Amino acid sequence: MPKFNPLWRPKPRVILSYGVAVLSVVAALLLAWWIESVWQSVPHVSLFLCAVMFSAWFGGIGPGLLATAISVLVFDYYFLPPIYSLALETRELPRLVFFALSALFVGSLSARQRSAAESLRDARDDLHRTVQELKRINEVLQAENAERKRAEDALRKSESYLAEAQKLSQTGSFGWNVSTGEIFWSEETHRIAGYDLATKPTVELIMQRIHPEDI
Repeated sequence: MPKFNPLWRPKPRVILSYGVAVLSVVAALLLAWWIESVWQSVPHVSLFLCAVMFSAWFGGIGPGLLATAISVLVFDYYFLPPIYSLALETRELPRLVFFALSALFVGSLSARQRSAAESLRDARDDLHRTVQELKRINEVLQAENAERKRAEDALRKSESYLAEAQKLSQTGSFGWNVSTGEIFWSEETHRIAGYDLATKPTVELIMQRIHPEDI
């Protein structure tokens, strides 16, 4: 027989959030009973509002609504006449409605504060990751720039050594780009041919420096 594999399973964080909502209301109820037994006074609704506020702040809007619903039922059952009954006297209805609206407002406010705090934290984490990535890119660019400078320095030294070697051996060099027809002369080639460095080498200039019998 195949095992049942549900498509959706609540995450432990979600279960914990709703559990905290229930426990918060239970704690408010126990504290209300203790206050009533010690001081012989009717407990203030702020106890349950605190439970709703904490539930919404800890778990979000869902746990906040659950805490609100349980708080309204508990407040009606234990503290509004007739006691120990969900029935409600007409004159107590405005009080219960006011309490429910207050709980909804407090829960919504706490949930929004939680959402804003999470958004701010996510934005801060994204900014931190972006800064770290920019630092890494900057380090890579600096390393590439340093490597390019070393290569340029090595190339300049190599060109300097080559020019000095050509000068000592009175040997010139040239290059020819076949696709464009452009010709390049070294400094020593210009000197041997008798042209200054500003002169652009051409085939015609080369022919002028070749013995007629060798052309």
